[in-house]
Amino acid sequence: MDGRSMLARLGRLTSTEGMGGPVLIMLIATIGGGACNFLYQVMMQNLAATELSEINTLLAILIIFAVPSTAINNVLIRYTAKYNAQGREGCIAWLMRRTLLLALGLGAVAAVGIVAVLNLPAVRGSLNLTSTAAIALTGVGVLLSLALPIGSGPLQGLQRFTAYGISYGGNYVIKLALGVALVVLGLGVAGAVGGAVVGIAFGVVFSLVAMRRHLRLKGERAEAGEIWRFTIPTTVAALGFTVLTNVDVILAALLMEKDAANIYTAATKLASIILFLPSAVAAVMFPKIAKLYAQRRSTWNMLKASIRTTVLLAGLAALAFIIFPDQILNILVPKNPYLPFIAPVLQVLAIAMTLFGLANVFMLYGLATDGHAYVVILLLAVAVLFAAVGVIASTGMLFTPQLLAEAMALTGGFIIVLSSLYLLAIEREQRPLAR
Repeated sequence: MDGRSMLARLGRLTSTEGMGGPVLIMLIATIGGGACNFLYQVMMQNLAATELSEINTLLAILIIFAVPSTAINNVLIRYTAKYNAQGREGCIAWLMRRTLLLALGLGAVAAVGIVAVLNLPAVRGSLNLTSTAAIALTGVGVLLSLALPIGSGPLQGLQRFTAYGISYGGNYVIKLALGVALVVLGLGVAGAVGGAVVGIAFGVVFSLVAMRRHLRLKGERAEAGEIWRFTIPTTVAALGFTVLTNVDVILAALLMEKDAANIYTAATKLASIILFLPSAVAAVMFPKIAKLYAQRRSTWNMLKASIRTTVLLAGLAALAFIIFPDQILNILVPKNPYLPFIAPVLQVLAIAMTLFGLANVFMLYGLATDGHAYVVILLLAVAVLFAAVGVIASTGMLFTPQLLAEAMALTGGFIIVLSSLYLLAIEREQRPLAR
């Protein structure tokens, strides 16, 4: 009986209704994409170590100002999953077309504004920006990033993980190949940023082509009011999480000398591979939990499986960085002139990124189940990070990469403690109902 039960559970896990098969597909795509993104950072550290802070400052600005794309993506995932479960494909078509128009308009305004602001002498000077072409490419990248979820979000919502995986993985393959090639050709910061922008463009085109049938369907008006009520907390949550995982590079550029900023950027971008590994789990979990929630079915088992897998994947990667930092750095970035100073920062950031990877699971679970308390937790975490930075700055201490890394780890721990307490409280409330 026990053997048959175990086989039955394994079958459910690897079925299309379970997590195993989709996670395997997404894990291949995510590991491939994450490996390419990781190698991109490794190559930049070997080829352009003295420009690393500028490259990643512009990429961080691109990511932060493209926050609406994350919100759009999550909205499309949730409502595509919902309308698919209800057999309302016309609503998916209507939502995609309306969102595309909104994304293009918002993206054009954001792109022009970002380029104008970054070209101001005071801003360029404080962020140590030297490349006008790279600034222009950052604006183009924001526009494309806002269009990216129009195809990729519905692909996830419909659980078409193979097509989504190609779009996702291809983005980072192009970023690596083209970005490195352009830097080798002498295009420096502009080449590095340009490779990332072309990768995003591929993701936009491929995902829209994959979803072309829905784009052509006759639309059926969806519940716009409900969608907007979901969009607002989703945008706030995406902004909070994106700021937490990207603003540190900008803070390093603002608060540290160029060499110290390059040291911190090198460490945080190597540690960021820890965020990529469990993102496959989150990408599969979100549409499945959204569908279960729409069907009024239990979501706890799916959440617990996602947490366990995330802890395993992120924890193993973090342990490697903590135990063998010098060996890893000597293999990956032997030509980085800041090599002796990166390891201690990398060890702390490995812990921080593990915590942020788990925080991403909590955030997406909350968005899929209307648990808006997670939005408040993320906003409080942003306040904690800036408060920690402010306290350090107010003491007159020299702002170092190590101090910023410790502030990031503290913030990650804050999120996990509050999220866990909230989750336990909700589970206790719903336990009698589940019986």
